Amino acid sequence: MQDSYKKSLNNQYKSFLKNLKLNYSNLTVHLQNQDIYTYIKSKQSNKLNRQLNLVLATLQKQDMHLKKIRILKKSKDLLELNTLSIIERDNSLYFRLIYPLLENDSQFTAVEFLVDTKKLLQEIKSFNNSDGVITFTNKHEEIIENTLNTVQYHPNFQKLIKICKEEQKGLFALNSKFYVTKSFSFDSINKAQKVIFFLDVTKEKLAYKAVIKSSVITSVLLFIFAAIAINFFFEFLIKRINKNEKKLKEINKNLEQTIDNEITYRLKIQKKAQDEKEQNEQLLIQQSKLAMMGEMIGNIAHQWRQPLMQLSAIIMYMDAHDEKGKLTKEKFQNKIKESDSIIDYMSKTIEDFRNYYQPEKQKESFYIKESIESALFIIDSALKNSFISTNVVFENEDIKIISFKNEFSQALLNIISNAKDVLIQRKIKNPTIHINVKTIDGKVQIRIEDNAEGIKEEILDNIFDPYFTTKHKSQGTGIGLYMTKMIIENNMNGNIEVENTEKGALFTIIL
Repeated sequence: MQDSYKKSLNNQYKSFLKNLKLNYSNLTVHLQNQDIYTYIKSKQSNKLNRQLNLVLATLQKQDMHLKKIRILKKSKDLLELNTLSIIERDNSLYFRLIYPLLENDSQFTAVEFLVDTKKLLQEIKSFNNSDGVITFTNKHEEIIENTLNTVQYHPNFQKLIKICKEEQKGLFALNSKFYVTKSFSFDSINKAQKVIFFLDVTKEKLAYKAVIKSSVITSVLLFIFAAIAINFFFEFLIKRINKNEKKLKEINKNLEQTIDNEITYRLKIQKKAQDEKEQNEQLLIQQSKLAMMGEMIGNIAHQWRQPLMQLSAIIMYMDAHDEKGKLTKEKFQNKIKESDSIIDYMSKTIEDFRNYYQPEKQKESFYIKESIESALFIIDSALKNSFISTNVVFENEDIKIISFKNEFSQALLNIISNAKDVLIQRKIKNPTIHINVKTIDGKVQIRIEDNAEGIKEEILDNIFDPYFTTKHKSQGTGIGLYMTKMIIENNMNGNIEVENTEKGALFTIIL
């Protein structure tokens, strides 16, 4: 309130002084006539005074606070032109305004207007109902005060003036009333003037207090009401929560049971599916083995052909010597031992084939070299009959892994057998199968490469698909390489890839 009051009053005060100077500057036109100029130049004082009185009477109709007009003739240097000040005349205070009128070589004529300072007090009173006083200290250190008549009868007037001379920063109280104040200073030579305004804001202060009090009471009542409402709401909410919690517990209990049943059911289905998958995989492995049975029987026949011929020769030898009576016991025993050795070799061949087709249930530790040699042994006769050479290179012959030995041998055999078929089909000169085994970063790498000129690019991505084959139906089922990939990646947690090289197809197994 205090800041707003001071700001608005300061603006109004400055506006008053500015308009006062401008208005009386414009009023000098009433004095700019030939008669007044003549009276001044001829020094006809009486006529000049009469003329000035006529002008004064005219101008007082516009401003009742204009009290006197004088003509000043002095040196230009001694006159303060276009100025506004406060002066004392006959124990009264006036605004003094001086404006130029005539100028000659030695003298300068100016007009002086004396305006009652109550004009300012009256305008501020009309502006915001502020009361005011103008204090003036003359050369005798006497203090002269000018106020509106109504202010002089204010019961706290003298106390207010005393307090207001020291401008207050905020509201101040006096005899149970509240006031705001603002003062302005007029400075001139050897004089001091001060304009003081004050406003009784007791009514506004009490109204403000009443509003604050009412707001506090309203806030308290609203808080109490809100507290009651919130308490009621929370009681209602707690009851609903307890009720819903009971229902939720029942739902959760039923849901848990349902979930348990569903999980159990799904686990059973999953286990059944897994079992079926494993059974199907084993079935495919066996199917793959059976699909190669004809070829394996041919391999057995190749393996037994020479031993059978040797046995036949031994029998013929013994029969011929017996007819001639030359079969001694020693010769008989030697031929029996020789026959046993041949039969043991044939028995071992049968055992190798039997183990190859026997399903495995547990993993075992075995040498990679043994599995490769086992696969090559089974297909050795077929390779030799087709004049296909093999080249096996081991970085380390003691490389071992833990897995299904026979399945791994079958996977290798499928790759080697496919390479053999392609080499025969394409009638490759100097057909060769290279096998390289080494370890890289703790893993085993097996590379099987042929020189059969590779696989067509358009079918390279389908080479491991089930039942995909480039052979005639009578020569293949298309599950060999699919089973190889399933054995390596699913059963042995490895990886198998195929690519074409300059020579042919390259299969890379990582375990």
